[in-house]
Amino acid sequence: MIKYMQSRNKGGIHIENYEIKLEKIKHLIESEDRTQLKEIFKKVLNLKIKEIAYDKKLKLDNISEYEFELVKVKATLYTNETVEMYLKMVKNTKIKESIFCYWCTIYEEELEKNKENDDIGMVINKVLISELNKKKYYQNIFLEIENNKSGILETGTEVNFLEIQKYIKDNLNYYGNLNKYFSEDEDDVLLVGIKMKRKNVH
Repeated sequence: MIKYMQSRNKGGIHIENYEIKLEKIKHLIESEDRTQLKEIFKKVLNLKIKEIAYDKKLKLDNISEYEFELVKVKATLYTNETVEMYLKMVKNTKIKESIFCYWCTIYEEELEKNKENDDIGMVINKVLISELNKKKYYQNIFLEIENNKSGILETGTEVNFLEIQKYIKDNLNYYGNLNKYFSEDEDDVLLVGIKMKRKNVH
């Protein structure tokens, strides 16, 4: 299950539960330190964000085996395009499960938005998943609905797994202040989901 049931100490390292990790991300987005996070997104993910604001927490409801929740934010790019983004600290060893839960969560959100559309129930044929692309400090993948004629998730979604703690550690003089927002668990990576399709950016 993608959840720590409680805070605990393991080998002298404090392991935080997932609610605390979500609250820290929410607090970061609502603080002035979000400027530094935007810089990291630009430098590592080539994601150029002008403004970013907290929207809500989004929980996966329909699959009881998993406890999974995302921080949803609204981002305005320098192109003036507004995109929906989703953030969560996940285990590097649980990336496959995280991709599955992430997709199910944003798909549930889209179904809820479009619940009055009678055609939505016939949407899913197959979810197309790209190869996992590995780069320095992150890896990413792209998901989209095959032969999508529904109007939901039309752009597909990009999912990045950012080694945020490693990047901060390697750039401590610039971003050391962000350490307080992320756990000490070195197996944690920051899931950065974006509802958009970018071309030739990585």
